[in-house]
Amino acid sequence: MRLLRVLMFLFDVTLLPLLGFTAGSHSLHYSLTVLCQDGFVQPSFSAEGRLDGQAFLHYDRGKGRAEPQGPWAEDFAAEMWDTEIKDLTENGRDLRQLLAETMSLQEDKGGLHSLQETVGCEIREDGQARGFRSICYDGKLFLSCHPETHGCRVPQSLDQTLAMEIKKSWDTDGFQSKHYWAHVQGELCARLRSYVESRMGFTDRTVAWLQDEDPVSQDAQQSGGVLPDGNGTYWTWVTVNIPQGEKQRFTCHVDHSGNHSAHPVSSGNTLMHWSPWLTLAAVVVCIFIMF
Repeated sequence: MRLLRVLMFLFDVTLLPLLGFTAGSHSLHYSLTVLCQDGFVQPSFSAEGRLDGQAFLHYDRGKGRAEPQGPWAEDFAAEMWDTEIKDLTENGRDLRQLLAETMSLQEDKGGLHSLQETVGCEIREDGQARGFRSICYDGKLFLSCHPETHGCRVPQSLDQTLAMEIKKSWDTDGFQSKHYWAHVQGELCARLRSYVESRMGFTDRTVAWLQDEDPVSQDAQQSGGVLPDGNGTYWTWVTVNIPQGEKQRFTCHVDHSGNHSAHPVSSGNTLMHWSPWLTLAAVVVCIFIMF
């Protein structure tokens, strides 16, 4: 018997508030860079924020302000943006102070030098959250910090002695260390969960095939997880084998946050625009392959 293998793809093309808390890991990364020229720390800094690997904010050194990036630029909530700007401003100030301290420990202050901080949180597949922080000086790893011990490791490098001096000052100021890790492990990880959970709309969904309005057994279907598409969107797919000539008995069924929609099987490719309760835009595509 000739069968028709049907693949149903569901693409999420929503903006920031609707990124789903998908099965798998999630991450929130911030990278800040400050510069020093001939011993003078420049007043500006540059920064970028990434959510699940997608840029969502950029702090422009020349303009002196933060700007939304990526597909969520228009829907970034005002209170979320206020928090981001406040944190970026404070972290940029602290990093400038750290670079000034680093330069004060050196005899030769000439030339251009940079200090880059990467900080954020990752949520693993088991749901555990872990904060992280690393400092690079002139492009080389300077300090690597670990939330489990609230301490930092100094890797071997030409600037190892300099990094040890900075670490010593941090260890002496225990309150500063604890306060910073409360921010990283507490606030940033909570922010990541909030960003992801507030956008559960896409993954709080059921994508399945119906035959004569009855669900096709799970054994007869194959499906994929929700995956990033590399452009700020996410997608998933479900396949089923349909006997030749019986495609009219099958429909693609999508249930999203109480919103139901069924889409008949047709020849060729089918595009459907679907707008449920939240401002979700999605596309269901049925692709037919004869074999």
